[in-house]
Amino acid sequence: MTFQDLAPLLFAVAIVIAFQFLRKKMIGKSVTSEELAERMKTFDVKLIDVRSQPEYVGDLGHIEGAINIPVGEMANEIKAMGSANSLQKDSTIVTICRTHNRSPRAARMLRDAGFSNVLVLKDGMTGWKRKDLPVVR
Repeated sequence: MTFQDLAPLLFAVAIVIAFQFLRKKMIGKSVTSEELAERMKTFDVKLIDVRSQPEYVGDLGHIEGAINIPVGEMANEIKAMGSANSLQKDSTIVTICRTHNRSPRAARMLRDAGFSNVLVLKDGMTGWKRKDLPVVR
């Protein structure tokens, strides 16, 4: 086998590795359901659920204390938070969605606005529910 025979395979592997690296960078720091449940016992954690209102009160429910700010409204809410100073920039904030596809975008918006300690709930509410952790409907 020559390098030319392996080149397409090596190229595909490089693309997969690059994709995983970029995806991880895009998501940022994350927290598992178990880790979040433990943190909530001893630390002040702000929870922002970025799902739509029907999802927030739907079958999966939401975590007690979470505020609902749909991801499409996040930019306006960040502006309002800044002017009202309702959250300190160093507060621990966890963004939550159904499966952790929308919450990284919201987390990135918060980080871009200067919030320094923003986490994404890994596997979102489906992961939380799978671990049989408490929800509110």
